[in-house]
Amino acid sequence: MLDNVVFEEYWRNIKVSAYTDLYAYDPEDGALLFISLAGNEQAVKAMSSAIIACKTISISSEGQPELLLNGHPASRYRIMSTKLAGGPLHQIVADARFYLNNESDSRLVIIPAETPLHAAVYTQVLANLASPLIPAWAEWLCNRLQEMERLREMAGTLKVVEVAVHDRIVDEIISEGIRLGQINFIEQGGAYAGVH
Repeated sequence: MLDNVVFEEYWRNIKVSAYTDLYAYDPEDGALLFISLAGNEQAVKAMSSAIIACKTISISSEGQPELLLNGHPASRYRIMSTKLAGGPLHQIVADARFYLNNESDSRLVIIPAETPLHAAVYTQVLANLASPLIPAWAEWLCNRLQEMERLREMAGTLKVVEVAVHDRIVDEIISEGIRLGQINFIEQGGAYAGVH
């Protein structure tokens, strides 16, 4: 299902529209984190430029209230484009925190359909850390990160979470979990991780 996306500035007599099938935004401030746009080439380029310039866009879908979202001034965006057969342009505008080589303390993670949240976070973020983390502890660790507000779910049609961790934080959480007996190693024909 495609939703309508509109960028409008009445005082400058500007109004452009395109379509989106996937988008994600921060529910706390309405900052757009990811959007897939398609439509007339000039309209899609204008929409992407508006997002990067932190302008407000609206997304409307049948039977749902209109969403007013904006690019965030602290965000850095990357744009990927492809021309579709027949002339329309498809662009993905994504916050740089989706990419491994970003310099932020937080990462944005897309949760694929039918994949548990903890599995996606482990694969895309936690496994890349130098911390002593075993896959069996991932769900427990994600629950702890949510309690600490270091893992937050975003809103939109694309399931995305923000994960704000680094080695030191994960090391401290794992050490505490082992010390309190919430996670451990159990021998059953080899190394095995247990969660209590």
